[in-house]
Amino acid sequence: MKKTLLITLACMGLPAALTGQGLREVPQRFAYVQPVGLVLGIGTVGFEFTTGRTTTLEVGGVGVYSEKDGIKIYGGGPGIGIRKYFGQAEVAGMVLGARVDGVWLEADNSGARRQYLTTGFLQDRQSSFFLGIGGLIGYRFLSTGGWFAEPAMSYEYFAGPRTLVPGSRELQNQLGFAVGLAFGFAW
Repeated sequence: MKKTLLITLACMGLPAALTGQGLREVPQRFAYVQPVGLVLGIGTVGFEFTTGRTTTLEVGGVGVYSEKDGIKIYGGGPGIGIRKYFGQAEVAGMVLGARVDGVWLEADNSGARRQYLTTGFLQDRQSSFFLGIGGLIGYRFLSTGGWFAEPAMSYEYFAGPRTLVPGSRELQNQLGFAVGLAFGFAW
C-alpha cells in the first residue's frame, strides 16, 4: 500500500516537474489585449479557443479612436474571427486571420475650424452602426510559461455611411490600417 501511494504521489508531481524543465501541453485557450494599435486608430481585446491543431476561433471586441483637424471618430463593438497558425503543430508562429465586427462609431466635429468645412448645415455629433470586415498577418511568440507577444499588421474596412459628420470623410477613409503588438496569456 505504501509503495502504491508513493508511486501515485510521484505521478501527480511529474507534470509539474516536466513543466519546470520546459515541457508543456499545447495551450487550448488564449486571452489577449492589443492596445498599441490605438495609436493608429484601432485596438483589440479578446479570447481565442482552439478548434484544430493550428486553428483558433476568436471572440472579442474592437475599439476605435482617431482624430485629425479637430474631428474625432471613436467607438467600438464585438466581433468574431478565425485564425490559422503556421507553427510547429501548435498555436504559435506566423498567423493569418479574418474577423467580422459590429461597430458603433460616433463622430464629433465640434473642435474643427469652421473655415475648412464648406458644407451647409453642421452637425457637431453623429453616430451610426458599421460592419467591420478585417484581415490580420502577424507572428506569435509563445513562451513555455504561457505568456505570449504577437506583433501584427491588420486592416479593417468599415462598411457604413461614408460621411458621419461634415468634414469626416477623409478621416473615415484613413481609418482601418493598424500595426500593433498584442500581449496575452495562454492556458
